[in-house]
Amino acid sequence: MRRRNLFRKLSNLMLCLVIVVFGIASTAYKVRYEGGFLTCFREMTVCATVLTSVTSAALVFQILYEIRIGSEVTSSILYYWRLSSAVTEMMVLLIVLIGFLPFFTDNPVISRFDMIHMHVIIPLLTIATFLFYDSPIGKLPKRKLLYGLLIITVYAVFILTLILTYIIPENKIPYSFLDVRNQPFWFILLAVIVVYGGGYLLSWLFYTLNLKLAWIWYRDIAHSPEQEGK
Repeated sequence: MRRRNLFRKLSNLMLCLVIVVFGIASTAYKVRYEGGFLTCFREMTVCATVLTSVTSAALVFQILYEIRIGSEVTSSILYYWRLSSAVTEMMVLLIVLIGFLPFFTDNPVISRFDMIHMHVIIPLLTIATFLFYDSPIGKLPKRKLLYGLLIITVYAVFILTLILTYIIPENKIPYSFLDVRNQPFWFILLAVIVVYGGGYLLSWLFYTLNLKLAWIWYRDIAHSPEQEGK
C-alpha cells in the first residue's frame, strides 16, 4: 500500500472516529438534557447524527480491514450510506445558516454542547471526509444518486409513522409541513419537492466532487513514469 494512500486511510479513520465520539456524546447529552427519547428523536438532526455515526463506525471497520489486507475493498452499500450522510448533514447545516438570515427573528441557538456538534461540527466533518477521503465506486447512473436520499427517507417514514399513529401529538410535531392532517396538500407537496429536489441536487454535487477530489490521492498512480514512457 502506497504511503500516500495509507495516509489517506488513516486520516479518514481518525476523522470518522471523531464523528462517532461526537455523535454518541452529543446524542447522550441531548437525551439527558431534554429528557425523553421521542422528544429528541422527532428531530431530523438527531436521527441524522445517529445514522451518520453508524455509517462512520462502519467505515472505520472497513478501513482497518483494508489496511490489514493491503488493498481497497469496494462497498457500494457503505458508499451510498456515506453519500446520504453527507447530503443530510449538509441540509442540516443549510437550515442552521438560513435561520441566521436577518428576516428571521427567531435565530437558532447552537451554543449548547449538543447543538454545536450536531448542527455544525459533525456536518462539516462528514462532508469533508466524504468529499476528500472516501474511495469513489466509479461512475453512477443518475437514478442511483437517489441513494443520497436514504437517511431523509428513513427519517420521513419514521416520523410520519409516529405522527399518523398519534404517538407524537400535534403540538410536538417538529416541522410544520409534517402536520399532514392540518396543512393544505399544496404546501406538503411543495415541501416534498424542495426537500427531495434539493437533496438530489446535493447528492449529484457531492458524488461529482468526490469523484474528482478523491483522485488527488491516486495521481502518482494514474500518471506514473512507467505509463508516461509507454
